[in-house]
Amino acid sequence: MSSIIFTDNEDNPVEYEVVETTTLGGNTYLLVADKDDNAYILKELFSAGDEETSSYTGELTEAEHKAVAAVFAELLDDADIALDQG
Repeated sequence: MSSIIFTDNEDNPVEYEVVETTTLGGNTYLLVADKDDNAYILKELFSAGDEETSSYTGELTEAEHKAVAAVFAELLDDADIALDQG
């Protein structure tokens, strides 16, 4: 697994391990875990007119979360990771 450092809303660095990535419906999603082994699904966002700088959000619709969680569950079928599909 690779590690990635994000900056939170208060400009504090937060490190996550990238467990898996996937693309669904033209959007890229990351499954990341923090140092306490809490897992989060993050959606990659781009600002209008800026395709080089991305940000990530954990705010997904319920349907979007279920669909992406199902994809990650399938991708991680053989991994020793439990994924709550909400």
